[in-house]
Amino acid sequence: MYLFLYNILIFLLAILCLPYLLFQMFIKGKYKKNFLKRIGFQFPSIDKKNKKLIWIHAVSVGETKAVTPLIKLIRNKYKNCLILISSVTETGHLEAKKNLPFIDYHVFLPFDFAPIISPIIQKSSPDLVILSETDYWLQFLSAAKKQGAKIAVVNGKISERSTNRLKKISFFTKKLFSNIDLICVQSSHYLTRFLDLRIDNKKLTVTGNLKFDDNYPLLTEKELNEWKNSLGISNDAFVIAIGSTHDPEEQELLKIFSRLWESYPQIKIILVPRHPERFNKVANLLEKENIAYGRITLPETLQKNNKVILVDAMGLLKKCYQISKIAIVGGSFTEKVGGHNILEPCWYGVPVLFGPYLFSQPELLDIVLRFNAGKQVTLETVESELMHLIQKSELRQMLAENGLKMMKEINGATQKTFLLLEEKGFLDGF
Repeated sequence: MYLFLYNILIFLLAILCLPYLLFQMFIKGKYKKNFLKRIGFQFPSIDKKNKKLIWIHAVSVGETKAVTPLIKLIRNKYKNCLILISSVTETGHLEAKKNLPFIDYHVFLPFDFAPIISPIIQKSSPDLVILSETDYWLQFLSAAKKQGAKIAVVNGKISERSTNRLKKISFFTKKLFSNIDLICVQSSHYLTRFLDLRIDNKKLTVTGNLKFDDNYPLLTEKELNEWKNSLGISNDAFVIAIGSTHDPEEQELLKIFSRLWESYPQIKIILVPRHPERFNKVANLLEKENIAYGRITLPETLQKNNKVILVDAMGLLKKCYQISKIAIVGGSFTEKVGGHNILEPCWYGVPVLFGPYLFSQPELLDIVLRFNAGKQVTLETVESELMHLIQKSELRQMLAENGLKMMKEINGATQKTFLLLEEKGFLDGF
């Protein structure tokens, strides 16, 4: 009965959201490309051939990056099983295809409506479902459990807002989490929230944050020089990378840099918007502000006199951090987002600045501040902090060394999670 009521609610919500969805598809061009896949069309026919299937779900880029090392561990040891990874966003899907090419199936997660998702689960019949971080869908999980799948959450976390909402619908929450057999939690901070939802303590284990074990490729000195030359970056440029930005962060930060350029003309910004559908909008902003810039996808525009390099391509953020002297992580100057991964610059020994809104990354914030590997600023204080860092090379060096020390001390979550899955029998027979 509860699933019937849930699907009625999903159907009604879909009708209410239809005008917005149509506007986004046909006016803004979003969702149009993969809409048919989200409603169940073009889903691959899966022939298990007496093999077991692992269905891994990672919503977007961050969740996909976090679970990638774990997937590689599973594939290296369990070579005969089939692996499917589902995404919700286009960027997450591209990230999975790029960095996990050995996976058997890359798909978009169909909408959580019984006529759409249930037949797909019945046909594919996954033996193990692994969810990366969040995104728990009742119909999806119930259908998988009905097929006999074991279900585990890795890198589990839950926001305070979600906790409070789920408390208000305790009946639904109980049914939702009854499908899940194991939740590998990032920290005791999140463990407390899961316990507040009255989830069985036996299902919960703190294994650490998989993002601490992210794959951080290092370019050689030759590769770094070639990369800088291709971007039109001279040896005397002071490079500052601004990564994972959202609207209106670019506009606000560019106002600040317009003032800084008057005193420090050698500053060159590498600007990396979070979402590809905003690349042209950010380019228009740079033109409107009359700021000299080049685009990665247009090599002929990458000149040494540019003030800004607009990275309008995916998968280059880590390379950008490697050639920077300071990094600013976006998504943290707008309360709509709540921050992104502020550890990435630290791995490369780059001092990191971030805004006041890190509520979706409380553990990362706590660790970076505890190790004094970065500085939390506001739009009012970031200018003076940047001036201080530009002038004080010894301060940049101290923050960089603290960041490198931090990264060495906090890794290991991937191995802990993998061993726990084995210990609990989730990978038996694979």
